[in-house]
Amino acid sequence: MNILQIVPALESGGVETGTIDLALSLKSLRQTVVIISNGGRLTRELDGNGVLHIKLPVHKKCPMALISHGVKIARVIRERQIDIVHASSRAPAWAGLIACKLTGTPFVTSCHGFYSRHIYSSVMGRGKLVMVISKSIENRMIGAFNVPKKKIRLVYRGVDLAKYPYLPDKYTEEKTSFKIMNIGRLTPIKGQYEFMEAMKLVTDKMGKVEAWIVGGAGKKKEAYLRMLKARVKELGIEKHVRFLGLRQDIYDLLKRADCLVLSTNVPEGFGRTVIEAGASGTAVCASESGGIKEIITSGASGILFPPRDSQKMAEAIMKMLGDIKFRRKCAANLRRVVEEKFTLEKMARATLAVYKEAVD
Repeated sequence: MNILQIVPALESGGVETGTIDLALSLKSLRQTVVIISNGGRLTRELDGNGVLHIKLPVHKKCPMALISHGVKIARVIRERQIDIVHASSRAPAWAGLIACKLTGTPFVTSCHGFYSRHIYSSVMGRGKLVMVISKSIENRMIGAFNVPKKKIRLVYRGVDLAKYPYLPDKYTEEKTSFKIMNIGRLTPIKGQYEFMEAMKLVTDKMGKVEAWIVGGAGKKKEAYLRMLKARVKELGIEKHVRFLGLRQDIYDLLKRADCLVLSTNVPEGFGRTVIEAGASGTAVCASESGGIKEIITSGASGILFPPRDSQKMAEAIMKMLGDIKFRRKCAANLRRVVEEKFTLEKMARATLAVYKEAVD
């Protein structure tokens, strides 16, 4: 099968990384994949593995650009004899839908977020089949966009276990100092500000704790980064906090971290970093929202806390770090959950099944 995937760009982020992983996994299943995006650092991985990338500014949202890109994508569909088009974001979806109307090619979407109830977002429900990354997103697409349940397919995100090998002996020795990892692009909705407030409470009680803030600040979020750094100084926890920026060595950081904290303030469509931590055997504390609740059972495979609640977040972190047996149990249970439900192989095979269903 000749498959065309369209995403805005391939610079960083969960959707982008998932696109790369899916493309390479589909190739291993003997499918031909072409990706259209505005480019970015992640395209190097495609080039190194023989997956064709075509650069086109499909991230642009203006109507004329969408039409123009649709015509150009239609040309690619004909030239590459594409059997199915898969869009994972709104602007590329509009261009892809136009191209598929012009060529008669089956069109599918995958929905990754809680899209605003707006005509611009409605395109994500206009695929012949609509993939959702969690039951939470399924409910959103049905409730907000009237997508018929019969054309929705649940395809959970997956992690490549080869890239995140399990560390079964990670929690065998008692420690007096800890490293806490927080991953996410720097934006208020990811809750880094509340995480800082929680870290003040944790360091006051536990002393030798270091927090790693992993994530980049786009041009529009530089003021937010300055605000975070100023708040760290106000709280007097400068020696406990490190801003590591955008990183590609996530597994190496997870190996060294004692706990991952996902502090999002809004419902997450899924929570890729949670399954990455779970694959590696790193314990997780996370906001109780969206798709995260479909991964973690609080008290068994991690700890969930209410979004925006720094006090409860701090209590969750201290409980996790303060009990090595509990930490070990949660990490082992989460690894089992990942193996059973959230592997890259399962995601690729489920996605390919959707493609075949749409084409047939």
